Formats: sequence, C-alpha cells, structure tokens
Amino acid sequence: MKTPHRFPFSAVVVAVVMASTFSVPSSAAVGGPTSKLYVSDLKGQADLNTRDAITALSKKAVFDAQGSTVLTSADSNDSMVYSNGTGIYLDSNTRLSVKKFVQEPFTPNRYDLETEPSVSQTEAHLSYGTIGLCTSRLAAGSNMVYSTPQALFYIRGNKLVIEVSTNETRISVLDGDVTVHAASGDAGQILHGGEEAVIRSDASNQSSIVHLGPIPDDRKKFLDDRVSLACIAKRTVYFEVVNRPGTNGEDTQEIQANAVVPADKPVNFTVSPSQLPQ
Repeated sequence: MKTPHRFPFSAVVVAVVMASTFSVPSSAAVGGPTSKLYVSDLKGQADLNTRDAITALSKKAVFDAQGSTVLTSADSNDSMVYSNGTGIYLDSNTRLSVKKFVQEPFTPNRYDLETEPSVSQTEAHLSYGTIGLCTSRLAAGSNMVYSTPQALFYIRGNKLVIEVSTNETRISVLDGDVTVHAASGDAGQILHGGEEAVIRSDASNQSSIVHLGPIPDDRKKFLDDRVSLACIAKRTVYFEVVNRPGTNGEDTQEIQANAVVPADKPVNFTVSPSQLPQ
C-alpha cells in the first residue's frame, strides 16, 4: 500500500468544512440563468426527486439542476450533461443529489465543447451507487465538490469514477487531479491520473483513507466503460443562453439545451420502382 503524503492543512478550515456539511467554498460570485441538466441517454428507470414532486426521467429531458436528486433503479443507467459541459453517468441503484449548481452568464462557443463556458460552482452528494464523470476544462475560479457518506472530493478534472457501498467510498482518477478528504476531517490527499483511494467508516461512523495507490489492472475496463459513457454524453448537447419574454415586460435569460446533430447524417437511398425485381 502506498503511504499517503500529507501536507499542512489548517484545523480551522477543516472544522468549517465539516460543520457546513461539505459546503462549496465560493471563490467567485456566481449568478445568472438557472443552470440545467440534460438527459442524454436512459436505459430502464430513473426518477427525478425535487421539493415539489417525483417524476420519471425521459431521454432528452431538461430540468433545473440545483436541488434535484436523481435515482436509478436496478438494471438501469442514466447519462446526463450539466450546462457547464460536464458529462455524468449514473450506474444502476445510484442516488445523486445536486445540492448546488450555479454558473455565470455565458456566450457559448459551439465549436469548443471541451471548455467550460463560464465560471461555475458545483456541490453534489452521492449517497450510494456509482457515477462516472467527464469534465470540461474548468474555468479559472470554478469549484467542483462531490461528497459521500465517507469522503469529500475537490475535483479539478477530468475523468474519474466514484463508487459508494456500505461503509466504503472508492474514487478512481483516470485523468486529472482530485483532492481527497475523509469525512471525519483529515489533511487531504492528492490523487493524480492512474491512482485511486478507498475511504472506510468504522462502527462509530469515523472515516479514514485506508488505501491510496495505483488503479489495479483488473479494474481499468470497468472504470473506462463508465467514464466513456459520461464523455459520450457530453458530446450530444450544447447549451446557449436565450431571451424569454418576462411577466413584467422585460426579457429574462434562460439556458437552453440543443441536441448536437451528427456531422455525417445517414444517407437514405431512394430506389425507383422500375429497378425492383418483378
């Protein structure tokens, strides 16, 4: 087992993080149109839980991201895209809550779907199950924080998988960097591409990092498959800000999802009846 390298970390900062239940540190003021999630693909059953109702998701559905919880059923999976360009794949029996997702107004570049269109702040909690993330290049000032019952992750991209089972969280970074903290408050460890960490909680619900090291070869295909589905999803849609007539006579801005049309459309051949066998 690789011995984790520790770096100085203020106990006051740890206390603030834990007391606020994994709150996202805001390094930039963010505000603008309500941020969205787009359902790129859906196999089986997935439900959207908001304060108002529980509804079944459908492919190409668009909904307000912040305050939403997505639950996938057994033998089901769901691929979605945040309006900052991050693709996410949810495996079967997964529960993900988007506590916070806001972004600054933006003018998108349709020809560069790999770069985040504006500064954003993301805070999400994975209660159980497995997700794959494929992020865009995050803008300076953006924060992406995911939590689980055992851990807290500060994500700087780009491709990773988070798995939560009973009393255990595992994060595997295929590409990019992630800072990992146990929920009980430790100094934090930095994971680079090709590395993973396992965080476990004990009977007293105290968690700690129990493993930090390279991703085993026998897990790479499992991880690649889930990240690939998240990356495929992010290429299926682009987002733009449009003006909508407001109730007070002034236009309001809204983020709109637009499905990406393949560059090479299938060719439909028309055969003359005279050419058909008699």
